[in-house]
Amino acid sequence: MKDSDCQSQSYCRYAISAKKSTCLFPPTTFFLLAFVSATTQSIRRNVADVLRTLADQIDGPRLEHSSNNVRSTFHGNDAKVVLSRRVALLLLVIIISFAMAQQTIVHQLKILYYDGLTEGGRTVKRMHLEYETKNTSSSQPPPPMPMGISANNGTTDSDKGLSQLISDPVTSIFDDNNSTDDIIVCWPWSYSSDQWWTHHPTWKRSHANDTHYCYQKIQNERQAALYQAIYDVQFRHADCQNVFRRHMWSSGLGADFLNINRGLYQAAQFQRPFQISDAYPWHYAAGKGKYRENETMAACPSRDMYCFFLPLTKCPVGEASSENETLSNAFHLDETPLTIHNDTYHARDGKVSQCIFEYATRPQTWLWHKVYEYTQTRLNLTTPCMVMHVRRSDVLLHHKFARRYFSIAEYINASQRTNMITQDKVPNIFLITDDANAITEAVTEFPTFNWMYIRRKRYKADEGGWEQQTPSQDYVFEMTTLLSILEIVYGQSSFADFVVRSMESKHGRNLTVARVDEGIKVFDEANSKFRNISKEYSQLQEEKRQRKRRRRRQFELQENECTPLQRINDSHIMDMILFCHLFIPTQIGQIHYYRRYLQQEELTWTELSSTEKTTVTSSTSAKLEITQHRSDSDIPYS
Repeated sequence: MKDSDCQSQSYCRYAISAKKSTCLFPPTTFFLLAFVSATTQSIRRNVADVLRTLADQIDGPRLEHSSNNVRSTFHGNDAKVVLSRRVALLLLVIIISFAMAQQTIVHQLKILYYDGLTEGGRTVKRMHLEYETKNTSSSQPPPPMPMGISANNGTTDSDKGLSQLISDPVTSIFDDNNSTDDIIVCWPWSYSSDQWWTHHPTWKRSHANDTHYCYQKIQNERQAALYQAIYDVQFRHADCQNVFRRHMWSSGLGADFLNINRGLYQAAQFQRPFQISDAYPWHYAAGKGKYRENETMAACPSRDMYCFFLPLTKCPVGEASSENETLSNAFHLDETPLTIHNDTYHARDGKVSQCIFEYATRPQTWLWHKVYEYTQTRLNLTTPCMVMHVRRSDVLLHHKFARRYFSIAEYINASQRTNMITQDKVPNIFLITDDANAITEAVTEFPTFNWMYIRRKRYKADEGGWEQQTPSQDYVFEMTTLLSILEIVYGQSSFADFVVRSMESKHGRNLTVARVDEGIKVFDEANSKFRNISKEYSQLQEEKRQRKRRRRRQFELQENECTPLQRINDSHIMDMILFCHLFIPTQIGQIHYYRRYLQQEELTWTELSSTEKTTVTSSTSAKLEITQHRSDSDIPYS
């Protein structure tokens, strides 16, 4: 057979068709791929030479052998030894080449390695993953509003690009000889990693910037083991025929997730998957009362916690049976310890509760992005600062479990007991509250503090009614602000407990916490009488305004241009105060000079000392003249 004839036939050609894979490979594979690419032509030529040699040397009966699109024709019984040797060599070449080709994952995933970055004094190896696809719909950024990802309704288009990554464990990214502890996996914000994070529970959120967000391995072995145990019963070994469900309480955020915590704890304890019930929409996603009926206002079509957070299980949302409700309400089961790898966990342990809370509230990518942007643009806090959580609204409407309102002064006193506020400095205070009156009270009664707070719509006192925590009815915005809270001083509040533990977990140290309700009976029906702490403040403000007007009418003023006077060392006078040249003619031929300053929105007049009078007189010389008295309407209000 001639070479030209052989090369014109398809069975004389050798080719390897590499099946594309989504496996992730270590950096050493790049060098291997470069070698394969450089030697591919040589391998193909060598295989073709082997086939031609076999075809030319062997005579006899026709024998066909086909493997991987390679077909060879052999003749003759007298060359069986040569045939076996050559075929063995050919098969070896094919196997080696095919194994190398299987590692070729180019055009599927681009991996960039960054070394030498430092964090906390240690070198961190970071890895940036960027998915490449020809499907333009998969590469679009997530929509600004949530798509309502639910455990039983599939995923969004932005998830489809990463769906194949679920089948391969994240550890396949790295060399077997390398540890994953110091590696951070990052994606651009334009891609959703919700599926990936759902099925990799032992990873946590790490760094984020304006373009990318990152994950890293959980270093705490107890926390990682607990998350893996929950994931196994909720996904890997979930028996959805034996699922039990809890309905969302639609109370405070902390109370709602205390309920979810118990469900996940019992799931791991009894090896039964847990899921939420669809008996009622969650009020943080759909509101209550008349707002709940308006589905267009809901955060997403499912109107549950899955509008914001990752799925808890693969089992569908549904109605809870009476048996499931009985199990769900058996709070005493929390007393039974959970054992994982000979390690014991207790539900009432604050750290265990915090771990489960962080697992249940893993935000979807779009929400994490919103929280990041919000904290960067809206929460420009002056630090160091103290954070004060003033919880009011419906806490006194809970009958025998009613909690009282506390004044801002009582919160300040509680902070002073723990030396958060000292005599030699005026702290910055980040005020977190659900009561609009609390903000007015704080900035008016304590003007020397730098009060910082989120500008948002709030109810006054309990005017919102029972468990109405979303006055704006913008549920995405409300959840974004809730998750943006970083530091806190608090009273009896489940949400405050979770936030404090989140801070301690993040920073690795204990925080100084002052309880305003320390040493008193927290829950008491008689606490409803403290409602006026919030409501009477607006009335008090009006009374102060009236007293201010009456005081101004007592003086008939002639006010010259205000010029700076030597500032008096008075810690009670605010920095923006300017001293004005004022005089009041009390009798003919006699002028009394006064200085005016604003303190706590009260206009106060104090007669100047003789030295100050001399300063005023010398600076104004003879320009002060008594003129016609102005009417009350001409007097500007401060």
